[in-house]
Amino acid sequence: MKRPRTRRAVVLLLGAAALLLQPHPPAFAQPPAVRAHAAVLMDIETGSVLYQKQMHQSRPVASTTKIMTALLALENCKLDDSVVVTPADTKVQGSSLYLKPGDLMRVDDLLAALLLKSANDAALAIAAHISGGVPAFADLMNHRASQLGTTHTNFVNPHGLHHPDHYSSAHDLALITREALKHPRFRELVSTRKAQILVPSDPGGVRTLRNHNKLLRTTADFVDGVKTGYVKESGHCLVASATKDDWQLVAVILDSREAYRDALRLLDYGFPNFRKKVYATPGAALGRAQVRGGAQPSVPAICHETLVAVTSTDLPRPPRLEVTLDGPLQAPISRNDPVGRVRLLAGGEVLAHAPLLAGQAVPRSAFRVIAVWALRALVILAIIALLVRHYAKAVKTRRGRRLRLPP
Repeated sequence: MKRPRTRRAVVLLLGAAALLLQPHPPAFAQPPAVRAHAAVLMDIETGSVLYQKQMHQSRPVASTTKIMTALLALENCKLDDSVVVTPADTKVQGSSLYLKPGDLMRVDDLLAALLLKSANDAALAIAAHISGGVPAFADLMNHRASQLGTTHTNFVNPHGLHHPDHYSSAHDLALITREALKHPRFRELVSTRKAQILVPSDPGGVRTLRNHNKLLRTTADFVDGVKTGYVKESGHCLVASATKDDWQLVAVILDSREAYRDALRLLDYGFPNFRKKVYATPGAALGRAQVRGGAQPSVPAICHETLVAVTSTDLPRPPRLEVTLDGPLQAPISRNDPVGRVRLLAGGEVLAHAPLLAGQAVPRSAFRVIAVWALRALVILAIIALLVRHYAKAVKTRRGRRLRLPP
């Protein structure tokens, strides 16, 4: 009577042993707990999202708006351009340089005030200088934002003071920041702790500015920007960038009581748990496309773009290149003619793609050229022979008619 119980116990023990002996799945790194209502961690170079929390939610973004204002200033002005401060520029609430009407300011000094002190009057002066006023400048902001791929953004002013129709998202702000960081002067200013600018109405004409971004004054020496923001409706906002081993990430934090901690949590999570690898560089030959009737039987297929991917270190299968060559192609081939395409794939997802172009010109082969000309010559000779024959026949016919005429 005890045998069935014994047998059942043995089966259970063997099953448990089998489970214990199975290889364990990889322990994927858990994202950090972030208190922000919306957040994103993005790779600057590729735009890959490494972490997100309601990243497409439209929200008030306060003075992080000034990242777009700075981008437009860098794209539409010279740093030495002079800006005349108008009375309307000085009538603004919040953080300010307290400029006076008639002050003559350099664009570069206004940018420093905009990005370090978050001066709202500097934002208005830039907007008036570029577009003549706030409404036209807001239109320019929205047009440029849409060009960058934003989908949940609408600006109505250059400084970020609250307005119900003024909003963006964590993801959109990251896209705007990616573009702004392409400008060396922007990178320099947002990483500067303290700077001096010229303000004509100040005694001595010099003003010292200190960056509002407290992360630049912490022990996290890898942090190199970008911009803080706060109004009551938005809560504390922060766009923070950091670089390690020439790899830059940006964290966007919207409405958090621990904005600085949240940003550091995301940056500290991103660098060790993801890897960036370059899979193809401009000038790399990724195969040879076959050519018919050419001086060479093939032509190198050259990639003219950098293909780079950022993936989790826990990814079971690394990304791979998939090369597709056209052909066989017909000579002649010119240098930089399209000869195929390359895709960077990870688990069936296309991470990046680029055309492949001919690395050199391939003329027709000498034999083919001779054969073509010989064929043309034969055709011409044949046509001439037919014409001669036709002419001779016509002449013979006319002579025959003359002989048959009566005397």
